[in-house]
Amino acid sequence: MNERRLQQLNILVIIATVVGVCMMFFFAFFIRGNENRRITLHMPDTMNDSWVLTRQGDEAQTLIDIPDRIKVKPGEILTIAHAIPDTQGDDVSLCFYTEFQNVIVYVGGTRVYESGVLDNNKIMKNAVPGYHVVDIDRTLGDTVTIQLASYYRRYSGKITSVYIGSHGDIIAWLIERNGIPYVVSLMLVVLTVLLGISLLFMTNENINKQKAAYGFGFILFVAAWIFFGNAMMQLLTKNQFATYMASQIFLLLMPVLYFMYLRSFAMKRRYARIFEIMIYVYSVNFLTGVVFQLVGVCDFASYMFFTKILILLGLMMLCFIMYLAADTYADKSIYSNFWANVILTASCLIEFGLHFFRFYKNFQGLVLQIGVFVFAVLLMISIEKTIIQEMNAERDAALSSVGHEKSQAVRTIDTAYIYSALNTAIKDLKERDPVNSRLIYDTSVFMQHNMDAVYKNGLVPFAEELQYIRAYLGMARRIHPGLEILVEDKVTDFQIPYSTIEPFVENAVCAAVEKQKAKVVVRSYERLDCYAIQIVDNGNGVSPAKKFRARQNFQTLQKELKKSVGALLDIRVKPDKGTILTVKIPKQGYIVKE
Repeated sequence: MNERRLQQLNILVIIATVVGVCMMFFFAFFIRGNENRRITLHMPDTMNDSWVLTRQGDEAQTLIDIPDRIKVKPGEILTIAHAIPDTQGDDVSLCFYTEFQNVIVYVGGTRVYESGVLDNNKIMKNAVPGYHVVDIDRTLGDTVTIQLASYYRRYSGKITSVYIGSHGDIIAWLIERNGIPYVVSLMLVVLTVLLGISLLFMTNENINKQKAAYGFGFILFVAAWIFFGNAMMQLLTKNQFATYMASQIFLLLMPVLYFMYLRSFAMKRRYARIFEIMIYVYSVNFLTGVVFQLVGVCDFASYMFFTKILILLGLMMLCFIMYLAADTYADKSIYSNFWANVILTASCLIEFGLHFFRFYKNFQGLVLQIGVFVFAVLLMISIEKTIIQEMNAERDAALSSVGHEKSQAVRTIDTAYIYSALNTAIKDLKERDPVNSRLIYDTSVFMQHNMDAVYKNGLVPFAEELQYIRAYLGMARRIHPGLEILVEDKVTDFQIPYSTIEPFVENAVCAAVEKQKAKVVVRSYERLDCYAIQIVDNGNGVSPAKKFRARQNFQTLQKELKKSVGALLDIRVKPDKGTILTVKIPKQGYIVKE
């Protein structure tokens, strides 16, 4: 059922992607002021020459060309004026971009537009970035006057290009400039919602829904941040303040969700603790930013610089942790996020470099948005890949259960009656013939274990497997009287897949008895990162991978150990001296290296 849902979901994802790509091509190639295009809208003209500049408190007028940067104090008002060109028709609109600047526009002396004038607004102390589209009524006058002021030193005195044209041409131009990132973010929102909804209906118990939910939540916040920060939302909602506030709130929440996603992985405790601390740090940062904004202590425009520094430091720390400890994470899927995290960190560094050196025009945050988008896509691929792997694990378990059902006929055999008869014989022979009594006992244990193996699976304590191994070695010693056997069981309180170690012991015995003085050693011990089972023989030194004398398949056993407990086989061969095979079972939060 889950596979069917996943197939349906993939179809929806493909359809959404195709539609999105078609929309991007539409914005990129068809909405242009070119006669060779299907939609022949006129591009707006620039009106950058010969503006009359007047500074607050100064009657002197200066002729300037824009864009330009005038040295003024924060809060000082700059006034620029220009005659409306006669070449324009009656449908005339102006368009220009500002960053945290209050804007008032006059036509002829009549106030026709304002933005960011927030003297009575206790929540927002300054304007927000955005485009301004001002419709001009030529009956009011022939001169347009724009007043600009910012309470931030960085943005004070900044004058960008002014575009003039029909209202439709300007809107089409803005769509062309901002349509692609808008569609991309919308696609990301849709895909994330589809994948998240499908996750809710997954019945696979093996799927870590909490981890997937944190991952999809983070991607959704990324998409929402890009979505609400796009100029298209300003055009659609006609509310710069609301869209800006929404984008900043999502930006504040993004690192919280991301570190919650990372915390959901199984990993070393010290790294998990670091991620827990970062979750608290970014949660406090979010609450502080919102409270400061609401009470008027510090608005987002000022607070976000600190937040971005904090995010950058967190990402750099994360890259360092992943680089040092990628090989020790129990969940290898976190390692696949390393390069994605590097891309995100690099985009943040580039963004800060551009911000510091003021290489911005109308594309503030573009590099960061691209980096975050790439990171989100890679993260989404990683999450879906993990879900598919977990679903495959469920399917394999289902197939195993089918084999289990087929073994029910074997379970109907009254093994208890057989073992009872053998135990009776063992008791009768124990005093008269203890050697053969022991042989019958070992044979009984060996038979019982092999009978259980037909329908029994999963993990068992190594102590149980060791009992089976001792029974086999007891039988082998009677068959090969010269065989020397040594068992050192320093630690047995760990789990292994059922009936996976005895075949390696059986192979070692078969290899050892090829020599006159045969010896087999079986030992178990504990290391810092793993439990180890070592099987040593003094045979001719042939790798089990090349020649496996036991009845089971070597590769099958190797895959089962790797899949079930993450175990690694270490094989050391000494020609004519023997073979040392070590099974390393990692402890919780570790993986073993080859």
